[in-house]
Amino acid sequence: MATKEFVRAEINGLRDEIHQKMGSLHAEMKQQGLLLKTLIGLAIFGLTLFNPAFVKLVELMMK
Repeated sequence: MATKEFVRAEINGLRDEIHQKMGSLHAEMKQQGLLLKTLIGLAIFGLTLFNPAFVKLVELMMK
């Protein structure tokens, strides 16, 4: 039969494990968010750079 101390130790061990996994998931989510922002920025940059109206505007500004 399990003792109260044993059960508490198991619960505390599981709690610590959950906190560790949540911390790693949080770090991974931050990394994925940064990657997503970078990809969105590159997509906007690419769409703007190759937009004929934007190219024309740049040409007019350079004259």
